[in-house]
Amino acid sequence: MAGKVKIIVSDLHLGAGFFDLDKGNVLEDFIVDETFAHFLHSLKEESDTQGTDLELIINGDMMEFLQVPAVDQFEPRRAYPPQNYRSSSEEDSARKVDLIIRGHPMFFAALREFIKPANPQRKVTILKGNHDVNLYWPVVKERIRQAMYATGEERAKLLTFEEVCLNREGIYVEHGNQYAEKVNRVDNFEKPLDPQQKGQLAIPAGSKFVIEFFNQIEWEKWWVDSVKPMTALIWYALAIDFPFAVKALVAFLKVAPILIIGSLAVDEEDLPAEAKRLVQELEDQTQLPALGRRYAEDENFRREFNARVGRLLAAADAPPEIVSARAVDEVSAFNLGKSIIDQVNSALHQAAEAKARETGAQIVVFGHTHEPLCRRLESGSLYLNTGTWTWWRDFARAGLDDWKEFYAAPEKFMDEHYLTYARIDYDEFGRPHGRVLDYSGRLVIECPEVIKPRSWWEAFVAWFIKAWEPLVKALRGGER
Repeated sequence: MAGKVKIIVSDLHLGAGFFDLDKGNVLEDFIVDETFAHFLHSLKEESDTQGTDLELIINGDMMEFLQVPAVDQFEPRRAYPPQNYRSSSEEDSARKVDLIIRGHPMFFAALREFIKPANPQRKVTILKGNHDVNLYWPVVKERIRQAMYATGEERAKLLTFEEVCLNREGIYVEHGNQYAEKVNRVDNFEKPLDPQQKGQLAIPAGSKFVIEFFNQIEWEKWWVDSVKPMTALIWYALAIDFPFAVKALVAFLKVAPILIIGSLAVDEEDLPAEAKRLVQELEDQTQLPALGRRYAEDENFRREFNARVGRLLAAADAPPEIVSARAVDEVSAFNLGKSIIDQVNSALHQAAEAKARETGAQIVVFGHTHEPLCRRLESGSLYLNTGTWTWWRDFARAGLDDWKEFYAAPEKFMDEHYLTYARIDYDEFGRPHGRVLDYSGRLVIECPEVIKPRSWWEAFVAWFIKAWEPLVKALRGGER
């Protein structure tokens, strides 16, 4: 397996193109088409020069179906209403993918030029994420295949679609949304059909929130969907901008009753009594200014309000496998937001550990969080997160003042655009060695080496000693 390299990217979020904050599509998050083309060209040159077979793996959320309207003619500056985004049928998904392909001609041209049948071979594998579950539909796959010229006997095999994960050659790759916040999970990710609406996909509540709220608010705050997870955004906003936080919270409670009450009902009337009372209070515009002043000035009221919100969001933001360590009387909304991020990262770390042990993979790769990282697992394997090619800022060590500065003038931080990816090289024994790199050259991600696997003899000796240890101890006890 020497002479083989895998490059893994995720969370590209290609929309309908034509990005411009003043006169174009503000919902477009992928604005680095030319840079991506240069990236693939550099990989292609390396592959040809060194004779290295290369596989590009796009690990989920390649496309942003939630922010592309199902229309035949796209007007970039038009703020389309939510009904233009809601349908996930095969027909409407085809309309959306056509707009995405037309909006990113350089991106798909680069993929066309990248793939190569042999000497050396270069191929592409695409997995779906929670923002592009529409990749499930055969017609969507076919449109992408045509855009990449991956058709015909020779080139068709150079493009593969995986429904859930990739598990081969010592690596396990999956988007990761199924192990993070409950709000972004799909019951049957392999076959995500909506049991309630024939011909539609099972769109998670988090995606509905994007359609119903983010797509409207991004015309004012272009950066909102860069804050992950989305419930952390609500907490941060409570600490900085109470009116915006209220708007986001009300919208979230209206689209996510299934998470709060644990049923299949999606009607606003099915919200539990506490949620309904809170929504009614927060929708009373005459009382909102006074409520905001009281939240800012009265610590006891703030603690009580945070507890109310926390009880309602707990089922949505906290991964079910992680026991929430948040105090319900926490007075700092900012701290609550940071705790959610910690919980999601912890959940993915635990999922990576479980996948490494279950599959024997030496490297586990997730995306989803937009935070690039490289961690050693207890099993000795590596957990890599590929980050994103959309706008992202590292707020890991940021305090409330940093967030306030960003919130006041986000345009000052627009140039903080990292282009992170995972690179897997194979040694002469076929063992994978992974790193997380930044094509922009601005971010350094420390990455430990994979622990060298034991030989079968070393593993047998270790097992033998462990198996006979109780008997040896018992015999020694009898001697005394």
